[in-house]
Amino acid sequence: MSLLLKNAHIICPVQKIDDAGFLVIKDGHIAAVGTGAYSNEQSCDEVIDLKGACVSPGLVDMRVQSADPGAEHLETVDSLLAAAAASGVTSLISLPDTNPVIDNAAMIDSLLLRSSRSGGPRLHLYGALTKGQNGKEMAELGMMAEAGAVGFASGAHSIQDSLMMRRILTYATMFDKVVIHHCEDYQLSDKGEMNEGETATRLGLIGIPDAAESIIVKRDIELVRLTKARYHVAHISTAAALDEVRRAKAEGLPVTCDTAPAYALLNELAVNGFNTAFRLNPPLRSEGDRLAILRGLADGTIDALASDHLPVSQDDKAQPFGFAACGASGIETLFPMLLSLVENETLSLSRAIELASTAPARITGISGGSLETGLPADIICFQPRAAHRIETQNFLSRSRISPFQHHPAFGKLLYNFVGGDLVWRHDG
Repeated sequence: MSLLLKNAHIICPVQKIDDAGFLVIKDGHIAAVGTGAYSNEQSCDEVIDLKGACVSPGLVDMRVQSADPGAEHLETVDSLLAAAAASGVTSLISLPDTNPVIDNAAMIDSLLLRSSRSGGPRLHLYGALTKGQNGKEMAELGMMAEAGAVGFASGAHSIQDSLMMRRILTYATMFDKVVIHHCEDYQLSDKGEMNEGETATRLGLIGIPDAAESIIVKRDIELVRLTKARYHVAHISTAAALDEVRRAKAEGLPVTCDTAPAYALLNELAVNGFNTAFRLNPPLRSEGDRLAILRGLADGTIDALASDHLPVSQDDKAQPFGFAACGASGIETLFPMLLSLVENETLSLSRAIELASTAPARITGISGGSLETGLPADIICFQPRAAHRIETQNFLSRSRISPFQHHPAFGKLLYNFVGGDLVWRHDG
């Protein structure tokens, strides 16, 4: 069977296409793509006239936390994949902070098998850096890589021991896998509740200095110089840490980073009402930091934008601000917040797709992020300027807490294809 998507606006950063054109899907793969009109329309079994809507590679969400196994009341593999399908995500990579922790090959095998039976978007996994995420004993990196781990991650934990981090980076080079690290100096962040500064003082909350992030980033970059390992800073949130990454890139070190929409669109003033939906880790930072994040997204210092999806229960959020759990649902706000950055002219549409699709696929080495012929047809069709508001009651995720509740947003997803199979379509 073949399907022609015509009268589309084709966006493919890899091929530098950003123009009116067409795309043909055949046998689950991209059979043809180009600008202008398709000359062999009569040969296609089905034709969809997109009437100017965009076609791009599906989003690759490189930072998603599942609650399955261990806390299925918060999120299951099935609910996570359903939310991803409705959000323009064709591939997602789950962090290892489940219960039990994904720190061995058997866990990788089991979860990959389960996700393959669910259908929909492709689920990939990171293996934990240390056993049980305890920061003390290195996990079975080689066996997890052989089982299919696309990289190794610390989840919401940070490796404090510099020698342990050096060993992890050294071992990771043997398997050519990226090490993804949440950077937080616990001595500086201990008991912290929000970003350190005037707002924290006024609200009577314990502050976390931006140095808690940048000190670990700087240390890790020094270790990259020693090991030459591929290293990635997760959800970077401060101007100081971004400067460290910028210098490392200028030096030619294999260092990349991502951020999440909250750090690009919100700042510490959101905490004024003590709404625990804004309690995140890293915390929301100063306006100066937010503007630095926007510049980093635009100039290429920040490589990727990820959802930072972390399911949290209502009970764990219904606490005084300092006692509430960190985290929020993010997978269903990634796409609309990405397009909000396009609408406010921070990003071009092509750069936005590069951040949320092409770059994550490249960093992790998974398929996706391109509309080149011969590749699996993991593609989305959408209207980028359709305006709406974020309403968490409409989420398919079981976690319905978001700092973007009632936030104006953009983008309407029309179709989501994974391997040529339609996994989601807009009705109405």
